Order: sequence, then structure tokens, then C-alpha cells
Amino acid sequence: MKRLHLILYAIALSLSLQMVSCIEPELNLSGETTPEILPAIEIDMNVMWDIDAEWSAEWYYGWDEKDDSIWGGIGYDEPKSYQVRRYFTGDDPRARHTEVDAFSIEGTSFRRLFSYGYYDMLFWNDIESKDGTQVLVINETLDSVTATTTGTHALAREIFNMVGSGEKVSESEIVGLKNQPEILYSAYTEDVFISRDLSDYVYDPVENVYLKTIETELRPLVYIYLVQIVLFNNDGRIKGINGNTAMSSMASGVNLNTGHTNNIPSVVYFNTRLKRNIEVDGRDCDVMGGKFTTFGLCDMEPYTRSDSNYSGSRGDLKNYLLFDLVFTNNGVKTYSVDVTDQCQKQAHGGVITVFIDCGKLELPDDPEIGTGSLFIPTIEDYSNVNWEIEF
Repeated sequence: MKRLHLILYAIALSLSLQMVSCIEPELNLSGETTPEILPAIEIDMNVMWDIDAEWSAEWYYGWDEKDDSIWGGIGYDEPKSYQVRRYFTGDDPRARHTEVDAFSIEGTSFRRLFSYGYYDMLFWNDIESKDGTQVLVINETLDSVTATTTGTHALAREIFNMVGSGEKVSESEIVGLKNQPEILYSAYTEDVFISRDLSDYVYDPVENVYLKTIETELRPLVYIYLVQIVLFNNDGRIKGINGNTAMSSMASGVNLNTGHTNNIPSVVYFNTRLKRNIEVDGRDCDVMGGKFTTFGLCDMEPYTRSDSNYSGSRGDLKNYLLFDLVFTNNGVKTYSVDVTDQCQKQAHGGVITVFIDCGKLELPDDPEIGTGSLFIPTIEDYSNVNWEIEF
């Protein structure tokens, strides 16, 4: 997981940018106040990509050019443009937001006039989806900004009842899956003080400016999981896959100000591919794998420097990996495997691995009455399945 840091350089350009005068300001102005002129502050976001995404050495599926062309790379890309929200709270740093200055920027810097007093500032990246269709939905109020996603394919009620949410949810949430969110980052810094006192700034005689530095952290709000399902003893009974895969009980939204996920579980749909003849622990296997993005677990704290190994969220929810297998008689069955422990231990993304002994899977008795796909399964398809799962 890459860690991102956002450093804001607030530059009071001689604190009188609007004046034409080129007179160099005095250097010993500690304690003095500026003229009654609004300072022009330049904000420069210096994004430092100091840690590369590191995936487990036990990632058997690999990642080839075709995977990359379908799903993109498995790391995090640097944003190219941002949304900025600036809230002026006057002389009271704890005052409620009553108005907002909303604008977008290209690159990582901008210049703006600031009134003297306190500000809260929120930044998040613009979305660059591959097909131009954004599934992230930004819901904005003066108090907070949240992100959710649009819905996708229909999902049978039996699956939702099987995995259980522990929540009273609407009909639409019961019968639908959520699209994977695009990669999202945010930074929220509070109590930025624009002072009249020049001693609060550092004077740069070369650039003839007074400098004020503000530090905050640009944090990921969407996490990447790599999923692999290792098929042992596949003597030909598993003909292939249709790619339908999903993960249950993931958060359906996140607060951009706090980075905290909401308490409403959703099922995230994603695709997988099958690769044959992969060696796993000295054994020849077939491996189905893929990548999905998510806001993370429900009621989860955001990723920070200090708690990169953070785990845990709502204890009453179970994360089930749901996937289809296509048998040699053309029958299709949907299976579910409890991967809660793996998700909890890798709350901010990582590798999820499931081992299946294909020799213990029963072929559908009548492929014409099979489930057909992940989206119309029956409960019997779960209760009659035996497998070996190793962690």
C-alpha cells in the first residue's frame, strides 16, 4: 500500500500582492502586522509516493499483460487533478461551515486570496475511469462530503440472506450489488490560520515572499484486493469459469473528511480469469484470480502511517467470497467461502486466497436446472458443497 503525504505551502507573497510596489519588505518584522490587504496564498500539493504497493509473496495467480489490459495495474496511480473545498470559519476555528469556496485545480498548485482568520480545507482527486463512466457518486454538504457507488447487476435475495448483513436494509440493497469504486484519495486539514502577524511566517529574501507551511496527509479511501482461488485436484470436472465473483459485507460508502467508512454493508461485484497449470506448493493447479476495489470494511478507520497493520471493524458482519464454477457437464454452481479473517487482517487491502479441493465437489445433477450464474443461485447450492479450505 502506498502512503501519500500532502504538504501545503501557504505563501503570502509579500502579503501585498495586489500592490505594484517592488520594494523589498524588511526582514525584522516579528510581531508586526500586515497592511489591511488580503494576502494571496499559494497552495502547492507535494505528493510523495514513498512506499510502493507490496503484495504477498504467496500471490500465485501472477499478473500478465492481459490482466493489466483488463483491470489495469495492481498499484496506485498519482492523481492529475483535484477538487478543492475551502471553508472560512472567521475568528472561531470551531465554527460551523456556513459557506464554501468550491473549485478544481490541474496539477498540484493554485493561488487564491485568503481573508484573515481560520479555514478548513478538503481535497480529493478527480476520477479518471477507463471508459469515461464514473461509478463513484459524491454527496456533498457543508458539514461533510461522502462517496458511494452506483448499483450493478441484480442479486438474488437468497444470497443476501445467506451471508447476512445484520442490518435492516432497503429492497434495492437486498437485490443489488454495488460497482467497484474508482481509486479515491482525500486530505482534510482544519484550523488553517491566516494571521496578520508577520512573525507567523518565514521570510524568503530570494523570492521576496513570506512562507507558511501546512502539513496534512493525502490518504487512500479506496483499497485494492487481489483475490485468487486455487483449484486442487481438478481432474477435468471444472471446465472453466464465467468470471462472476463478488465479496459481501463491504462498506457501501466513506466520509472524505474523516476517512471513516459507513455502517451499511454491500456486495461488491468483480470479474476473474482462470489460468491453468500453475504450480502452487509443488502441486499443479488451476488458479482463478482477479482484482477488486472497495471502500473497505464497515465502520472502519482510515489508513494512516502509524497503523498500517490495522485490522478489525464491525464484528457482526461476515465477508463471503462468492464465485461461479462451470462443470464439465455445462452445469454452473455458485459457491461461498468465509474469508472474514483474511479481510480483517488486511483491512486496507491485500491478497485473499482460497484453496478448493475439486475432487470433493459434486457435479450438478441436472445442468439445465443449475443456478446458471452468481445472480440466480439457490440455497441448496451452498449447503451441499464440501471443500477443503486452508489459510
